[in-house]
Amino acid sequence: MRFTTRSEMIQAALGEAAMGDPDSRAVANATVGALSLLLAELKPLIGMLALRALYARSLHLANASFERPGADRANPDELLAHLHRDLASREPGQALSAAQALLLALANLLVSLIGEPLTNRMMQKAWGNLPSARSSEMKPL
Repeated sequence: MRFTTRSEMIQAALGEAAMGDPDSRAVANATVGALSLLLAELKPLIGMLALRALYARSLHLANASFERPGADRANPDELLAHLHRDLASREPGQALSAAQALLLALANLLVSLIGEPLTNRMMQKAWGNLPSARSSEMKPL
C-alpha cells in the first residue's frame, strides 16, 4: 500500500483505533504510542526543550481544545500522560478527530522546520511499517 498524504500515514500509525467504531481509551493509547515513537526519533535531532516547544505548538495548532501543558510538565512522559487523560475523557469520535489533528499539526510543523524529506523519514522510522515515500509524492493533506 502506498501512502500519498501525511493524513494517511497518521491514520495508519493510529492503526485499528482509527478504524470502525473506536473507543476513547483505544484512541488515547494509539495516539500516545504513535506520538511517543515520533518524539523519541526527534529528541536526538532537536533536543528536549525544542521537543517540548514543538509539542506545545502542535497542541495549539491542532485547535482541538487541548489543555495546554503547564510549566511543571517538563518531561515527555508527563506530557503524554496528560494527553492520554485528555483523549480518554472525550467522546470517541471527538477523541479521534483531536488525535488526528494533533499528529497532523505536528507533522506539518516539522515539514516547515526540517523539510518534507526528513519529516517523512522520521515518521517512517518512528512508525516502522509505513512505506517510505519520496517527498515529491507526498501531499500536505
